[in-house]
Amino acid sequence: MAVLDRPEPSVILTVRSRRLAKHAGQVAFPGGAADAGDPSGVRTALREAEEEIGLDPGLVQPLGFLDRIDTVSDFRVLPVVGLIYGNIDLIPDRREVELVFTVPLARVLDPDAYGETRIHQRGKTRVVHSLDWHEQKVWGVTASILRNLALRAHLSA
Repeated sequence: MAVLDRPEPSVILTVRSRRLAKHAGQVAFPGGAADAGDPSGVRTALREAEEEIGLDPGLVQPLGFLDRIDTVSDFRVLPVVGLIYGNIDLIPDRREVELVFTVPLARVLDPDAYGETRIHQRGKTRVVHSLDWHEQKVWGVTASILRNLALRAHLSA
């Protein structure tokens, strides 16, 4: 989760390319699976953000991790939060990313901004969270990660 250090801080999100085999066209964070050469989750996050949106790792100060999320599609996601300093020029890799956009941190941190849908599947009920921002609908794991940050911030306030 890349947070831009600006007078109005914001979070960077992407829309995944519609040509991808998995999660095509969905809103997501820059990120992905660890490579064998990645020494840590932070290095994985920095490498993936550089590959997907051209984010210079030297401009990122890692702040920590949010709660790990295990997805229904059997992924284990460990969100890394980093503060981005300076001016950035993001260049999306069009093979993976269709669009890069930002959401104000104030919106992300508002627990009341999140919707909730119950999905019944294979005899189980799951809650899927969502967050609307202009024409983008952030949902699923991405919304859950953002909401986790909002709940943590609310608890510490």
